[in-house]
This record gives sequence, C-alpha cells and structure tokens, in this order.
Amino acid sequence: MMRTEVKLIDETYTIRGEKVDVITSARFDVDSGDQVFDEELDNKAILSAFDKYRNNHGIISPERIKKVRHSFGLSQRDFATLLGWSATTVATYETGSLPSKANNKILLALENDPDVAQPLYEVSKESMTERGKAAFEENVGIPKVEKSKKFIEKGINTLFSDINYSEFSGYNVFNLKKFSNMVLYFVINVPELTKTKLNKLLFYADFTHFARNTVSISGASYARLPHGPVPDQYSLLYGSMESANLIVEKENSTSKYDWSCYTPNAEFNAALFSKEELAVMHDTLERFKDMSATSISALSHKENAWIDNDNAKLISYDYANSLTVLNN
Repeated sequence: MMRTEVKLIDETYTIRGEKVDVITSARFDVDSGDQVFDEELDNKAILSAFDKYRNNHGIISPERIKKVRHSFGLSQRDFATLLGWSATTVATYETGSLPSKANNKILLALENDPDVAQPLYEVSKESMTERGKAAFEENVGIPKVEKSKKFIEKGINTLFSDINYSEFSGYNVFNLKKFSNMVLYFVINVPELTKTKLNKLLFYADFTHFARNTVSISGASYARLPHGPVPDQYSLLYGSMESANLIVEKENSTSKYDWSCYTPNAEFNAALFSKEELAVMHDTLERFKDMSATSISALSHKENAWIDNDNAKLISYDYANSLTVLNN
C-alpha cells in the first residue's frame, strides 16, 4: 500500500490571464517523493487561488453573493430576474465562477446599500414570481411614493458612482434628477419621441457640451450598441422615470409597424441647468428635432465614438471633439 504525506508547496494558477501564486497543501508518495492526485486538496488549492484573485481585485465572494440574495428572501431564479440575468448566471457565481466587472459592481452596490434594489425591482417585478415579489416586499418594504422616489434616486446614483469624475462621465457626477430633467426636455419638445432618437439626442447634447466646456451636462456614461451610442443602463434609467410618473411609454401600431414612444407626465425644471447647458440642449433640439430615428442613428454610426469602440463598451468623452456636428 502506498504511503503518503501532505506537504505545503508553492503553486501558480492563471486566472483571467493573470498569474496567481498561492501556498497550498499537496499529497506526496513517501517512497518516491512524487506528487499524487488528491481531489480534495486540489480543489482547495484552486479555491485558494480564486479567493486571492478576488481579494486583489475587489470581487465579491460566492458566500457574500448568497448572503445578498438571502437578504431579499429570493430564490436564484427571482434574484436573477431582479438583476436582469439568467438563473444559470447566479448559480455559477454562487458556486465559484467570477462575476464580470459590470455584474460585480451591481452585486457590491446591493451589498453596500440594499436601497439600490428598489429601482431594479420597479423594472423587473412583473417578471418575478408571486412568491418572489412577496418575499422582496416583506424583506425590503415598499415605501410611500415620495420616499420611493428618493430611494430610487439614491440607488441609481450609487450604481454609477464609480465612474464619477472619469472620462466616461465627462468628468462630472451622475445625478438622476438632472438626467431625468434632460430627458424631459427632449420628450416635451419632440412629439412621440422614440427611445432610439432620445438616446441619440442625449448623447449629442452631453458630448457637445463636453467639447465646448470640458464637462458633460448629466454625468451619464454612454455605451456603444448596434444602433449607436446610448446612455449606459438606459432601460433602468427610463424605467425609473416611468415608475416615478415622470414619463409614460405609449404603444403605437399601424398595419405595417409597431413602435413605442415617450410622452411627458411632469414639468421640465430649467433651474437645474446652467445657461450654457440649456443653450447646448436647445441647439441639439433644433439640429435634430425633425430628423427621424433611423437618420440620427445612421449619423451616429459615422462618429469615431461609435466606430472605434467594441459593442457594449463605454465611450470616453475624449471623442467629443471629433463629433460631426462640430465640424459642419
């Protein structure tokens, strides 16, 4: 019978292209000195390397993810629905897979401030199970309308806080109230404004103001998507405005097409903006108000901000100076 012993050894693992060194236990044949397979020790070594990688990069652990989910009383399925993910994604994270950078940010935000879940719930609750909705409302509580608005605003501002004062926020601080009023300005002034066109109006206004004043208007970040630049997490942002009764999404249809547009349900607060900001918003409106969603989307595809970036990547405001609208 083989005689074995356990010794400490140095091991190196490659995780996401980075080498991670750990001191771990391994089993050896006493007579030959050769290392022998031990599934339990090997698994512990791998987990140790992943834990070290998580600590080095501020990545939430599987145990902490479960604790966050349980704090809302949700199953993996309903937690995934709350976050807009698949149940498989949640399951793999809870069994050791590393979350993406974006998903890790959301999980950390939920861990640090449960109020962040409120706007997510407002957007996703219709897709959750009845048991999930009841559990969430029991564990978090559904506040009165005005308190709910404050929770939503605080939660969303927290979600975007890590890009504040960066090239992706136009060196400004994201503020949901100001962003919402920027949306209201365009929704009020453009009849039956579609989501596609609204996304482009916001992009051109923020980037034009940055080109002129080296700071954005709203502090919003923009991502590159197939139909052009869009505010990052725009579905969540517009959904929060709908839940706060600021805008209403209206469904339209003809014999050939179905589409939706936004109509205003609140007044625009000009006091939140400087004269320069209002001037840029006015100029953007005058330039694009009669342009179709298809045309403005096609124009945005000519921007270096869209051409130079991969799909779903955030766009640096440094591209502002190359906007076609500044050179025409």
